[in-house]
Amino acid sequence: MYVMSMKGASSSVVPQGNTQGESKKIDRKHVLVVEDQALLRFLAADMLEEAGYETSLAADADEALAVLARQPDICTIFSDVNMPGEMDGVDLAHRIREQHPEIGLVLTSGTRIQELGELPGGTMFLAKPYEWDEVYRCLERVRH
Repeated sequence: MYVMSMKGASSSVVPQGNTQGESKKIDRKHVLVVEDQALLRFLAADMLEEAGYETSLAADADEALAVLARQPDICTIFSDVNMPGEMDGVDLAHRIREQHPEIGLVLTSGTRIQELGELPGGTMFLAKPYEWDEVYRCLERVRH
């Protein structure tokens, strides 16, 4: 099991919105986190929310597509590659790119990128373990 490095947790990313906990959803960036390991899924959500992102969560590709159908304001998918079900993260990324080309895609895995096959255009890849500053930079780069 890979655990994300917390070394970059105190990054220079400044949370959006005001300092009293109120969020302006119009200004926030909505990220769908797709990760089958619950601990990692919730850790990712916490880290992203602390950096000013709004998050939705899914445990696999099928659930991610269902969440995406209910949440049209999602602008980025942050997904693990290896997960249970018929679709892995690469398959999910191809489906999303076909159906929602405006959505940014960031995939992560302990598998080497050369072993994953062809990723959809514009998809960023992060090898595990990664630091949170890297995640934030990738999310900003893939936003359309």
